[in-house]
Amino acid sequence: MDFTPIKTKRLYEEIVEQIKHLITDGKLKPGDKLLAERELADQFQVSRASVREAIRTLEMLGVIDIRPGEGTFVRHSHTDDIIRPLAMFLAVERSSLLDMYEMRRIFETATAGLAAERATMEELEQIASSLENMKASVNVKDPEKGEEFDVAFHFAIAEATHNTLLTKLFKTVSTEFHNANSVARRQLYQGKPENAQRLIDQHNEIYEAIRTRSPQAASQAMLAHLIFAEGELRKWIV
Repeated sequence: MDFTPIKTKRLYEEIVEQIKHLITDGKLKPGDKLLAERELADQFQVSRASVREAIRTLEMLGVIDIRPGEGTFVRHSHTDDIIRPLAMFLAVERSSLLDMYEMRRIFETATAGLAAERATMEELEQIASSLENMKASVNVKDPEKGEEFDVAFHFAIAEATHNTLLTKLFKTVSTEFHNANSVARRQLYQGKPENAQRLIDQHNEIYEAIRTRSPQAASQAMLAHLIFAEGELRKWIV
């Protein structure tokens, strides 16, 4: 007799699933306002951090809208939202992490090349700003902030392509990649402290290639970076 191994979900994943089920069952409708973060934490009997992570995930999945000063609302569905099915898949298939590495190698190398051709001066400044923030987080040994600015760096490159669909795809993959891989990534920093500087150097090479309008060099630098990161992280997730 074959059994399926039981996998313990993270708290925020349980929250995401419950809210999605309420929407599917019609108990939460488009336009409905969710309870405040503190009230949700009380209802679910979890920390506010878990609620915050769940809300962030639901926003990236396109399920809710966060309106500053107003609250969090169930989003009206859009028939042209072709990214959502992929987002839903990635949200539940944590075993697809290695597939996501492969996907990133395929489209982020192309993204870097396009950014080198199309980035405006303002977009170059945004990429550079994210890189400087990454460097600062390494200096103060703050891996959590380092992850945040790393994602911002790659997202700024995606935006510099001026391709809306590509930007949406990147947001989906990078968010789920980050959620599924956070612990392993911190091990990358903690297991080998020198890796932090190596990653900074690699990101700097990517930026310089984009800044100097060298598409082939930008693509090669991005590919080298992703291959290195995947190789190091495989030691912790395989």
